[in-house]
Amino acid sequence: MIILSCNSTPYVQGKRLYIAKCQNCHMEDGSGLASLIPPLKNSDYLGKAEIACILINGIKDTIFRDSEYLPREMPSFKTLSATEVTNIVNYINHSWYDQFKETTILQIVAVLDTCLVN
Repeated sequence: MIILSCNSTPYVQGKRLYIAKCQNCHMEDGSGLASLIPPLKNSDYLGKAEIACILINGIKDTIFRDSEYLPREMPSFKTLSATEVTNIVNYINHSWYDQFKETTILQIVAVLDTCLVN
């Protein structure tokens, strides 16, 4: 017996978490909100597992975008598990990073171990 999936959307769990935690600010298409919320599309953070630290710790003062520092604030999501962070990172990178390569939970755990969690 061969079972085929009709689901053409990879990273379904990551998409669900993105909708619940990120989409309100970063929009469904990752475009952000004008000059208020930075886009995820073409972000300097895409393709890097270090985005996990931003998810867990948030941003308190500035972000680096398009080769400049911008004053921004982002809430932390400290209650997310490493699995949930991995799912979000893979969904974001798959959606908006041309050179997507899957990030493993082991990579996320290693990065989270280096984060300064308040």
